Amino acid sequence: MVTTESIRLRGRRRLSWRMGWLAVILMNCVMVRSLHAAGPELKVLVASQVAPKMFLEEGGKPTGYVTQVTIAIVRRAGYTPVVDAVPWARAYKLALDGDGVLTGLSKTIERGKIFNFTEAVLEDRVQVITLKKADLKISQFSDLQGKRVGIQRGSSYGEQFEAALPTLHEDRDSSGDSRLNKLVTERIDAAILSGGNTAVKYYAKLAGVDMSMLTVQTPPLVVDLNYIGIAKTRPDQAEVISRLNGAIASMRADGSIAKIVAAWE
Repeated sequence: MVTTESIRLRGRRRLSWRMGWLAVILMNCVMVRSLHAAGPELKVLVASQVAPKMFLEEGGKPTGYVTQVTIAIVRRAGYTPVVDAVPWARAYKLALDGDGVLTGLSKTIERGKIFNFTEAVLEDRVQVITLKKADLKISQFSDLQGKRVGIQRGSSYGEQFEAALPTLHEDRDSSGDSRLNKLVTERIDAAILSGGNTAVKYYAKLAGVDMSMLTVQTPPLVVDLNYIGIAKTRPDQAEVISRLNGAIASMRADGSIAKIVAAWE
Protein backbone atom coordinates (compact mmCIF):
# COMPACT_ATOMS: atom_id res chain seq x y z
CA MET A 1 0.00 0.00 0.00
CA VAL A 2 1.41 3.39 -1.05
CA THR A 3 0.94 5.95 1.63
CA THR A 4 1.50 9.66 1.65
CA GLU A 5 4.45 9.16 3.99
CA SER A 6 6.16 6.63 1.67
CA ILE A 7 5.80 9.03 -1.25
CA ARG A 8 7.42 11.75 0.82
CA LEU A 9 10.31 9.44 1.78
CA ARG A 10 10.90 8.53 -1.87
CA GLY A 11 10.89 12.19 -2.82
CA ARG A 12 13.45 12.98 -0.11
CA ARG A 13 15.69 10.11 -1.24
CA ARG A 14 15.55 11.26 -4.86
CA LEU A 15 16.33 14.83 -3.84
CA SER A 16 19.22 13.65 -1.65
CA TRP A 17 20.58 11.49 -4.52
CA ARG A 18 20.32 14.38 -6.97
CA MET A 19 21.99 16.79 -4.54
CA GLY A 20 24.81 14.30 -4.01
CA TRP A 21 25.45 13.96 -7.73
CA LEU A 22 25.25 17.72 -8.17
CA ALA A 23 27.91 18.12 -5.49
CA VAL A 24 30.16 15.59 -7.26
CA ILE A 25 29.70 17.36 -10.61
CA LEU A 26 30.47 20.76 -9.08
CA MET A 27 33.55 19.37 -7.35
CA ASN A 28 34.83 17.88 -10.63
CA CYS A 29 34.27 21.20 -12.40
CA VAL A 30 36.29 22.98 -9.73
CA MET A 31 39.09 20.40 -10.05
CA VAL A 32 39.19 20.69 -13.85
CA ARG A 33 39.27 24.47 -13.67
CA SER A 34 42.06 24.24 -11.10
CA LEU A 35 44.10 21.90 -13.29
CA HIS A 36 43.78 24.17 -16.30
CA ALA A 37 43.97 27.49 -14.49
CA ALA A 38 46.39 29.87 -16.15
CA GLY A 39 49.51 30.58 -14.16
CA PRO A 40 51.17 33.99 -13.91
CA GLU A 41 52.29 35.49 -17.21
CA LEU A 42 55.93 35.31 -18.23
CA LYS A 43 57.14 37.25 -21.24
CA VAL A 44 59.28 35.16 -23.57
CA LEU A 45 61.58 37.13 -25.87
CA VAL A 46 62.45 35.44 -29.16
CA ALA A 47 64.19 36.60 -32.31
CA SER A 48 61.96 37.36 -35.28
CA GLN A 49 64.52 36.66 -38.02
CA VAL A 50 66.59 33.61 -37.00
CA ALA A 51 64.79 30.82 -38.84
CA PRO A 52 64.25 27.98 -38.35
CA LYS A 53 65.11 28.52 -34.68
CA MET A 54 63.00 31.62 -34.03
CA PHE A 55 61.08 33.65 -36.57
CA LEU A 56 57.70 35.02 -37.62
CA GLU A 57 55.68 32.93 -40.03
CA GLU A 58 53.16 34.41 -42.47
CA GLY A 59 50.51 36.22 -40.47
CA GLY A 60 53.05 37.31 -37.86
CA LYS A 61 52.86 34.28 -35.56
CA PRO A 62 56.11 33.49 -33.67
CA THR A 63 57.38 30.00 -34.49
CA GLY A 64 60.56 27.94 -34.86
CA TYR A 65 61.86 25.01 -32.87
CA VAL A 66 63.50 27.13 -30.16
CA THR A 67 60.31 29.18 -29.80
CA GLN A 68 58.16 26.06 -29.53
CA VAL A 69 60.49 24.37 -27.05
CA THR A 70 60.64 27.48 -24.87
CA ILE A 71 56.86 27.92 -24.85
CA ALA A 72 56.48 24.30 -23.75
CA ILE A 73 59.06 24.76 -20.99
CA VAL A 74 57.40 27.92 -19.70
CA ARG A 75 54.00 26.24 -19.63
CA ARG A 76 55.32 23.20 -17.79
CA ALA A 77 56.95 25.54 -15.29
CA GLY A 78 53.46 26.82 -14.45
CA TYR A 79 53.55 30.12 -16.29
CA THR A 80 51.41 31.51 -19.08
CA PRO A 81 53.84 32.40 -21.91
CA VAL A 82 53.45 35.77 -23.62
CA VAL A 83 55.71 35.65 -26.67
CA ASP A 84 57.31 38.80 -28.06
CA ALA A 85 59.18 38.22 -31.34
CA VAL A 86 61.46 41.11 -32.31
CA PRO A 87 64.88 41.47 -33.98
CA TRP A 88 67.56 39.77 -31.88
CA ALA A 89 69.35 42.95 -30.79
CA ARG A 90 66.03 44.38 -29.57
CA ALA A 91 65.13 41.14 -27.75
CA TYR A 92 68.52 41.21 -26.02
CA LYS A 93 68.02 44.81 -24.88
CA LEU A 94 64.54 44.08 -23.52
CA ALA A 95 65.85 41.08 -21.58
CA LEU A 96 68.72 43.15 -20.23
CA ASP A 97 66.16 45.66 -18.95
CA GLY A 98 64.34 42.83 -17.15
CA ASP A 99 61.40 42.84 -19.57
CA GLY A 100 61.08 39.08 -20.08
CA VAL A 101 63.29 36.02 -20.42
CA LEU A 102 65.46 35.59 -23.51
CA THR A 103 65.72 32.21 -25.20
CA GLY A 104 68.32 30.83 -27.62
CA LEU A 105 71.03 32.57 -25.59
CA SER A 106 74.68 31.44 -25.63
CA LYS A 107 76.88 31.83 -22.56
CA THR A 108 79.84 34.18 -22.53
CA ILE A 109 81.85 35.67 -19.67
CA GLU A 110 80.37 39.11 -20.31
CA ARG A 111 76.80 37.82 -20.46
CA GLY A 112 77.39 35.90 -17.23
CA LYS A 113 77.89 39.23 -15.47
CA ILE A 114 74.40 40.45 -16.36
CA PHE A 115 72.28 37.33 -16.92
CA ASN A 116 71.48 34.21 -14.96
CA PHE A 117 70.99 31.13 -17.10
CA THR A 118 68.85 28.03 -16.94
CA GLU A 119 70.27 24.60 -17.59
CA ALA A 120 71.13 24.07 -21.27
CA VAL A 121 68.01 23.73 -23.40
CA LEU A 122 69.41 22.83 -26.84
CA GLU A 123 72.60 22.19 -28.77
CA ASP A 124 72.95 24.59 -31.69
CA ARG A 125 75.19 23.65 -34.62
CA VAL A 126 76.88 26.78 -35.94
CA GLN A 127 77.82 26.29 -39.59
CA VAL A 128 80.20 28.16 -41.87
CA ILE A 129 79.06 28.40 -45.49
CA THR A 130 81.41 29.30 -48.32
CA LEU A 131 81.21 29.38 -52.11
CA LYS A 132 82.08 26.02 -53.62
CA LYS A 133 84.24 27.68 -56.28
CA ALA A 134 86.31 29.38 -53.57
CA ASP A 135 87.53 25.93 -52.48
CA LEU A 136 88.06 26.95 -48.86
CA LYS A 137 88.48 24.60 -45.92
CA ILE A 138 87.29 26.04 -42.62
CA SER A 139 87.11 23.86 -39.53
CA GLN A 140 88.05 26.31 -36.77
CA PHE A 141 87.88 30.00 -36.00
CA SER A 142 91.52 30.58 -36.89
CA ASP A 143 90.72 29.57 -40.49
CA LEU A 144 88.53 32.67 -40.74
CA GLN A 145 91.32 35.06 -39.79
CA GLY A 146 91.43 38.08 -42.09
CA LYS A 147 88.30 37.01 -44.00
CA ARG A 148 85.07 38.94 -44.52
CA VAL A 149 82.56 37.04 -42.45
CA GLY A 150 78.77 37.49 -42.37
CA ILE A 151 77.36 37.23 -38.85
CA GLN A 152 73.93 37.67 -37.25
CA ARG A 153 73.63 41.11 -35.68
CA GLY A 154 73.84 40.93 -31.88
CA SER A 155 74.77 37.23 -31.82
CA SER A 156 77.57 35.40 -30.08
CA TYR A 157 78.49 31.73 -30.30
CA GLY A 158 80.54 31.21 -27.17
CA GLU A 159 83.95 32.15 -25.84
CA GLN A 160 85.99 30.87 -28.81
CA PHE A 161 83.93 33.02 -31.13
CA GLU A 162 84.40 36.10 -28.95
CA ALA A 163 88.15 35.54 -28.84
CA ALA A 164 88.35 35.23 -32.64
CA LEU A 165 86.28 38.33 -33.47
CA PRO A 166 89.19 40.83 -33.47
CA THR A 167 90.84 38.81 -36.27
CA LEU A 168 87.78 38.88 -38.55
CA HIS A 169 86.30 41.49 -40.85
CA GLU A 170 82.75 41.38 -39.49
CA ASP A 171 79.73 42.03 -41.69
CA ARG A 172 76.67 42.07 -39.43
CA ASP A 173 73.10 41.78 -40.68
CA SER A 174 69.74 40.61 -39.39
CA SER A 175 68.83 37.71 -41.70
CA GLY A 176 70.40 34.55 -43.07
CA ASP A 177 69.06 35.04 -46.59
CA SER A 178 70.77 38.43 -46.76
CA ARG A 179 74.01 36.74 -45.66
CA LEU A 180 73.81 34.10 -48.39
CA ASN A 181 73.07 36.74 -51.03
CA LYS A 182 76.19 38.62 -49.94
CA LEU A 183 78.13 35.37 -50.20
CA VAL A 184 77.07 34.49 -53.76
CA THR A 185 77.77 38.07 -54.89
CA GLU A 186 81.20 37.77 -53.22
CA ARG A 187 80.74 40.67 -50.84
CA ILE A 188 81.77 38.32 -48.03
CA ASP A 189 84.02 35.25 -47.97
CA ALA A 190 82.01 33.19 -45.51
CA ALA A 191 78.62 33.23 -43.82
CA ILE A 192 77.91 31.97 -40.31
CA LEU A 193 74.48 30.45 -39.72
CA SER A 194 73.19 28.84 -36.56
CA GLY A 195 70.63 26.06 -36.69
CA GLY A 196 72.60 23.45 -38.62
CA ASN A 197 71.85 22.22 -42.12
CA THR A 198 68.14 22.84 -41.58
CA ALA A 199 68.85 26.59 -41.35
CA VAL A 200 71.19 26.57 -44.35
CA LYS A 201 68.59 24.92 -46.59
CA TYR A 202 65.84 27.21 -45.31
CA TYR A 203 67.77 30.41 -46.02
CA ALA A 204 69.09 29.20 -49.38
CA LYS A 205 65.51 28.61 -50.49
CA LEU A 206 64.43 31.99 -49.15
CA ALA A 207 67.30 33.75 -50.93
CA GLY A 208 66.83 31.82 -54.18
CA VAL A 209 70.37 30.44 -53.91
CA ASP A 210 71.15 27.02 -55.41
CA MET A 211 72.65 24.76 -52.73
CA SER A 212 75.01 23.36 -55.38
CA MET A 213 76.84 26.71 -55.31
CA LEU A 214 77.59 26.39 -51.60
CA THR A 215 79.87 24.39 -49.36
CA VAL A 216 78.61 23.74 -45.86
CA GLN A 217 81.85 23.34 -43.95
CA THR A 218 82.22 20.31 -41.73
CA PRO A 219 82.47 19.74 -38.88
CA PRO A 220 80.32 22.59 -37.50
CA LEU A 221 82.38 25.58 -36.41
CA VAL A 222 81.04 25.04 -32.91
CA VAL A 223 78.27 23.11 -31.19
CA ASP A 224 76.89 25.92 -29.10
CA LEU A 225 74.72 25.28 -26.06
CA ASN A 226 71.63 27.50 -25.92
CA TYR A 227 70.03 28.62 -22.67
CA ILE A 228 67.18 30.77 -21.40
CA GLY A 229 68.52 33.90 -19.72
CA ILE A 230 67.04 36.38 -17.29
CA ALA A 231 68.54 39.64 -16.06
CA LYS A 232 70.19 39.42 -12.64
CA THR A 233 68.53 42.73 -11.74
CA ARG A 234 65.05 41.22 -12.03
CA PRO A 235 63.65 40.61 -8.51
CA ASP A 236 62.05 37.23 -9.28
CA GLN A 237 64.96 35.83 -11.32
CA ALA A 238 65.89 33.10 -8.80
CA GLU A 239 62.35 31.71 -8.65
CA VAL A 240 61.91 31.86 -12.44
CA ILE A 241 65.21 30.05 -13.06
CA SER A 242 64.34 27.37 -10.52
CA ARG A 243 60.92 26.68 -12.05
CA LEU A 244 62.25 26.68 -15.60
CA ASN A 245 65.05 24.28 -14.64
CA GLY A 246 62.51 21.88 -13.16
CA ALA A 247 60.53 21.98 -16.40
CA ILE A 248 63.64 21.47 -18.54
CA ALA A 249 64.67 18.40 -16.52
CA SER A 250 61.16 16.97 -16.79
CA MET A 251 60.95 17.53 -20.56
CA ARG A 252 64.38 16.02 -21.14
CA ALA A 253 63.36 12.95 -19.16
CA ASP A 254 60.14 12.35 -21.11
CA GLY A 255 61.62 13.25 -24.52
CA SER A 256 59.42 16.31 -25.13
CA ILE A 257 62.27 18.60 -26.19
CA ALA A 258 63.74 16.06 -28.59
CA LYS A 259 60.34 15.44 -30.13
CA ILE A 260 59.76 19.13 -30.91
CA VAL A 261 63.24 19.54 -32.44
CA ALA A 262 62.91 16.35 -34.52
CA ALA A 263 59.79 17.71 -36.20
CA TRP A 264 61.92 20.50 -37.74
CA GLU A 265 64.70 18.29 -39.09
